[in-house]
Amino acid sequence: MEVSDYINSAKTFAEKAAKLSQKMSQGLVDNARELGFPGSESGAQYFDTSEEKMRNIKRQLDSKNDREKLDGLKRLIAMISKGRDVSEFFPDVVKNVVSQNIEIRKLVYIFLLRYAEQEPDLALLSINSFQKDLSDKNQIIRAMALRVMSGIRVPVISPIVLLGIKKCITDPSPYVRKTAAHAIPKCYSLDDSQKEALVEVIATLLKDRSSIVIGSTIMAFNEVCPNRFDLIHPCYRKLCSMLGDCDEWGQMSILNVLLRYGRNQFLNPNPNGEDESRLPPKKSTSYSNNNSKPFYTDSDSDTDDDEIHPNEIVDLDVDHELLLKSCVPLLQSRNSGVVLAVAKLYYYLAPAAEAEKIAKPLVRLLRTHREQCYVVLTNIATMALKRPYLFESSLQQFYAQSSEPVFIRDAKLDILTTIATEANIHTLLTELQQYVKSPNKDFVAATIQAIARCASTVPTAADNCLRLLMKLLRSKNELVVAESVLVLTRLLQVPSEEHSRSVIALVKLLDTVKIPMARSNVLWLVGQYAETLPKMGPDVLRQAVKNFTNEDHITKLQILTLSAKLICLNATHPILNSLNQYLLNLARYDTDYDVRDRARFLRALTIPSQDEKPGLNQLKEHLKTILMSNKEPAVIESEVQAASEYNVGSLSLLAHQPLPGYEPLPDFPNEQPDSSVRDVEELEGWSGSRTVVMETGFGSDSYDSYRGGSQNVRFGSGGGASTALSSVEAMGSTSTYFSSNMKKKENNYDLDAFYDESSEEAESESSGEEETSSSETGSDDEEEEDREEEETDETTSEEESDDDDSSEEKSSKINTIRDVR
Repeated sequence: MEVSDYINSAKTFAEKAAKLSQKMSQGLVDNARELGFPGSESGAQYFDTSEEKMRNIKRQLDSKNDREKLDGLKRLIAMISKGRDVSEFFPDVVKNVVSQNIEIRKLVYIFLLRYAEQEPDLALLSINSFQKDLSDKNQIIRAMALRVMSGIRVPVISPIVLLGIKKCITDPSPYVRKTAAHAIPKCYSLDDSQKEALVEVIATLLKDRSSIVIGSTIMAFNEVCPNRFDLIHPCYRKLCSMLGDCDEWGQMSILNVLLRYGRNQFLNPNPNGEDESRLPPKKSTSYSNNNSKPFYTDSDSDTDDDEIHPNEIVDLDVDHELLLKSCVPLLQSRNSGVVLAVAKLYYYLAPAAEAEKIAKPLVRLLRTHREQCYVVLTNIATMALKRPYLFESSLQQFYAQSSEPVFIRDAKLDILTTIATEANIHTLLTELQQYVKSPNKDFVAATIQAIARCASTVPTAADNCLRLLMKLLRSKNELVVAESVLVLTRLLQVPSEEHSRSVIALVKLLDTVKIPMARSNVLWLVGQYAETLPKMGPDVLRQAVKNFTNEDHITKLQILTLSAKLICLNATHPILNSLNQYLLNLARYDTDYDVRDRARFLRALTIPSQDEKPGLNQLKEHLKTILMSNKEPAVIESEVQAASEYNVGSLSLLAHQPLPGYEPLPDFPNEQPDSSVRDVEELEGWSGSRTVVMETGFGSDSYDSYRGGSQNVRFGSGGGASTALSSVEAMGSTSTYFSSNMKKKENNYDLDAFYDESSEEAESESSGEEETSSSETGSDDEEEEDREEEETDETTSEEESDDDDSSEEKSSKINTIRDVR
C-alpha cells in the first residue's frame, strides 16, 4: 500500500472521529438542556450578540426537531414575560399551530393570545386549525382550541366562536363544556349582538348534570343576562342541591345569583322590622306548607300555636327554606369567600333569628391573612350596625393586639363600640383604657373616639365614659389630652348643670394645652355655658385677650365669638364692652383675612353706631338666638356607618363609594310570586354520575324517627319522600358529615358542635380506632378459624332466614340504617 493511501485513510478516520465527537457533545448539550441545567448554554450566551440569538430562535422554530421548537418557544415566552416585544416571530410561530406535540401547542396558543390583536390577519390563518382541533380525540386539545379561539380579540370571528361554543356544549367531556361556559363572556364582550344566541346557550348549559359545568355557567349568566330569572326557575332546586359539589368559585357565583333570586321571588322573612332591633329576636318560625317540617325536627314534638305571638311568626316558602338549609354546610368551608357569601345570603335573606349561624364562621376567618381579615372585619362591622347581638358573645375575639397593623385595629375598634351593651361595657372600657397607652398616635386618637362612641351607644354608661375621658386629661401625653378635649367638647356641647364641673376642669387646661384645635374647642364650650356659669366666661375672656396676638387663627375666631356671646348676655357691662372694643381693634389689623371678616361682622352686631341700616337692627334683636343656639346631642359616627348603605360582601363597601358594576339588592316583593314555575320534573342523575335513591333514612323528612324507638320501620320501605342523593352523598361523606358535626338545637342546625365539640369527637374516634386496631391484630391461625366460623354462621343464618322474620332481623336492619346515617 502506498503512502497516499495511508494518508487518505487517516483523514477519513479523523473526519469520522470529529463528527462522532460533535454528535456526542451536541447530545450532551441537548440532554443538559432537557434536564434544565442552568449552565448548559451560559458560555455561548456570553459571546452571542442579540442578533445571533434571534437568528438562533428563528432557526429553532423552523427546525423539524420538536425539542428545538419547544426550546425556541420557551425562549419567546420568557421574553414576553420580561416585557419584550417579539411580534416579529408571529409568522414563524403560527406555522407550528398544527404540531402534534401538546407542549408545543400550548406555547403556541399562549403566543397567539398575546399578539393576535397586533396581527389579526395572521391570526385568522390559524382559525381553520382551531376548528379542526374542536373534533380532536384529546379533550385538552378541544378545550384549548376553544379557549384560544375565543381569546383572539378579532370581531370578525365572533360568529365562528359562537359556532364553536354551540358545538362544545354538547361535548361528552365536562371539562370542554366548562371551557365553553368560560368562552361565553368573551364572545359577548367581543360582539354584544350575539346576546340572544348566547342566552340560549346558557339556558342549555344550566340543564347540565355536571357540577363542574354549573359554576362556570352561572359566571357566564352573571356577565350576559344577570336579571333573566326565568332561566333560573327550572334549575333552582338543582342549584340548591349541587352547592356542596361545586368548586369554591362556582359556589360563590351560585350563592350570589340565588341571593338576588331570593330577593326577587320570596317574601321578606323579617316583615315586622326585626333588623331594626338591637335585641336578639325570639326563635319561632312557621312554614307555609303544613306538611313540610324542618329537616331536623322531632316528629312527636308539636309547637303550641297559642304560645307564639303573631308578630313573631315568619312564613317561609318551601323553596326559601331549601335554600337556607343548603347553605348551612358551606359555613365550614376553608375558602373565606364562600363563608362570606353564605353570611351575606343569611344576612339579607334569612329570618333574624336564623342569622346567628353566621357569627362563629365569620369569627373563624379572623385567623387568616391580614388582608382577608380586614375584609371580614369590615363586613362584620357593617352587619353589627343592625344586628349587634350576633357578635356579642365573641367580644374578646375583637380585642386589638400590638402586632396587628393599624387598619386591623381600627376595624376592631369600630366593632367593639358597636356591640357594646350594658353587660359588657365595664370590661370594654377597661380594655380601651389599655389601648390609650399605645405608642401609635393614630391608634390612641381612634381609641379615645371609640370611648366617646360607647357613651352614645350605651346611654346608661355615658357617665362612666365621661369620667374615663376626664381621667385622661391628667395624662402626660399632650396628644391624649388634646384628643380627649376634642371628644369631651362634643359630648358636653348641650349645656346642663350636671356637666358644669367637667367644663370647669377643661377650662383649667387652657394654661397647659397648646394644640390650637383643643384650645378653640374649650373656648367654644365656655361660650355655650355662659349662662350656666356666668362668672367663668368673663375671666376666660380676660386671659384670652392677653395672648390674642400669639394664638392660632382658629383660636382667634373662637375668642371673638366668645366675646360676642358675653356682650349678648351682658350688653351694659362696662368692663366687657371695653374688652370687646379692644379685641375688635386687635382683630381689625390681623394678618388672617378670616379673623378680619369675623371682627367686622361682630363689630356691626355688638357696637352701636349712628347710621345703622334697617336690616341690622333686626339682626341685633335676634343676636342671642343666632349666637347661643343649642346644639343637638352629639352622634359620633365611624367610617363604617358612612359606608353601610352598600351591600355586605361588595367591593364598594370597602372603598366607601360605588364602583363600576355595583348594583344594590332589589327589594322584596309585596306579594308572593307564583312558586309553580319551579315545579319541574328532575332528571334522574342530574346531580352527578352516581345517584342513589333512598326512600327512608337520611333522605327522608322524618329523620329522627330512625334514631330510636321506631323499630317497625324497615330499610327500603316507608312513607317518607324519596330523595336523590348526589355522588358525594351516595358515597356516605355527607351523611357522616352531618351526623358527626351537626346536632339539633331548637329544630335547627347547630354549628356550635363544629367549633366546640370537635376535640371530643376526635378523641372518641381515636379511641375507637385503637380498639378496632387491637381487635384486628392476631395470628394467622386465629384468622382462619374465624373465617370458618363466619362461613358456618352464614349458612345457618341463611337456613333460618326463610322461617324467621323476628326481632333479630329487625334490629340488624335498624343497625344498618344507623350506619348509613
